[in-house]
Amino acid sequence: MLGICRGRRKFLAASLTLLCIPAITWLYLFAGSFEDGKPVSLSPLESQPHSPRYTASSQRERESLEVRVREVEEENRALRRQLSLAQGRAPAHRRGNHSKTYSMEEGTGDSENLRAGIVAGNSSECGQQPVVEKCETIHVAIVCAGYNASRDVVTLVKSVLFHRRNPLHFHLIADSIAEQILATLFQTWMVPAVRVDFYNADELKSEVSWIPNKHYSGIYGLMKLVLTKTLPPNLERVIVLDTDITFATDIAELWAVFHKFKENMFSLWNCKKRIQDKTEDRQHKDALCALWS
Repeated sequence: MLGICRGRRKFLAASLTLLCIPAITWLYLFAGSFEDGKPVSLSPLESQPHSPRYTASSQRERESLEVRVREVEEENRALRRQLSLAQGRAPAHRRGNHSKTYSMEEGTGDSENLRAGIVAGNSSECGQQPVVEKCETIHVAIVCAGYNASRDVVTLVKSVLFHRRNPLHFHLIADSIAEQILATLFQTWMVPAVRVDFYNADELKSEVSWIPNKHYSGIYGLMKLVLTKTLPPNLERVIVLDTDITFATDIAELWAVFHKFKENMFSLWNCKKRIQDKTEDRQHKDALCALWS
């Protein structure tokens, strides 16, 4: 009987001990949650005062960023105002030059709204600038013979194609070698709105062989004299180019000069061009550009 009572006392003491430990722990934590009279959260997420974006330093950074964004916006608006003022002060005839540029899609023109806005700038003291119609075909004649001339013609044609906006029709007076090279190139390029016609230069030699000539291009340099017999009779206008020319703008600007011509007029430009010969010395040679109407 005494042993049973002792066993119950031990069990009761153990139970009280197990119950007191959590209670003491809870009281300790509850008392520690108040520091300086302020409750302290026991959650690990709430133990931090606030999220970083709500701290004072983060608030200052955000305010400085907003100030910087406003400054950038002000700078952009100022630049746009300066650009609009600069465009407004541009000469009227300079704005009008752009009316001769058209859409790149197979030689077609710009939108009607754009053209209407640009043509309005053509009114200047010098009168309205001539405008090339958007679908008007530009005819170009070139005399080409041999491998060396073919290389020059390729550079010339590429510069014309790079800037052009209108359909082009090339009339190439070439020997058999140049015709084979250039025909292969044009077939490979498959450029839209471009037509190429070849004329046999060997058949024209007899027309100019009697003329004394010491020009570096030989007899082929004289074949421009017989273009009126060689080209189609229904061809009214053509730009004749030397092979050593490189275009830096749309050839339509040159074609527009025809609008100032009267019937059966001819114009010739002498364009100085620097080239480098075999001795590495710089020499001047003439690059001719002729307009036939």
